[in-house]
Amino acid sequence: MFFLLFTLLTTSPTLAHEGHDHGPSTVQAPKGGVIRSLETVHLELLTKGKTLAIYAYDTNLKPAEASSFPLTATVTLPRKKAESLALTPKGDHWEAEFDAKGAHRYTLELSIRQGGHDDKVKYTVEPKQ
Repeated sequence: MFFLLFTLLTTSPTLAHEGHDHGPSTVQAPKGGVIRSLETVHLELLTKGKTLAIYAYDTNLKPAEASSFPLTATVTLPRKKAESLALTPKGDHWEAEFDAKGAHRYTLELSIRQGGHDDKVKYTVEPKQ
C-alpha cells in the first residue's frame, strides 16, 4: 500500500496533460511600447522625448476609444511627491507632456475605470537623454 501511494505521489507531474498553461499571458504591444492588461482593456505606453502616449485596446487588441475609459495620471520623480499629469484624449489614445528634469526614471501611475470598477496601473519610465 505504501509503495502504491508513494508511486502515485511521485509520478503525478508526469500524468499532467497539455493545454493548461496557468502562467501569465504575454500580449505583444502593437506599437512597440510597454503594455499592461486589465479585464476589458489593454493599455500601451509609448514615450518620445517629453511626450507620453497611452493607447487603449479592447481585449482583441483592436483600438478602443480612449474617451470611453475615464483615466487620470500621476507622476512621481525619485524623492519627490506625486504630481497630477494632464492627459488629453485623442481618439484611440491619450497624450501628455512631462519633463523628467534630468531624472533617470520616474513612476507613472494611471487610475482607470473599466470592467465596472477602478484599477491602477504603474509604469516605470526611463527617459532617453
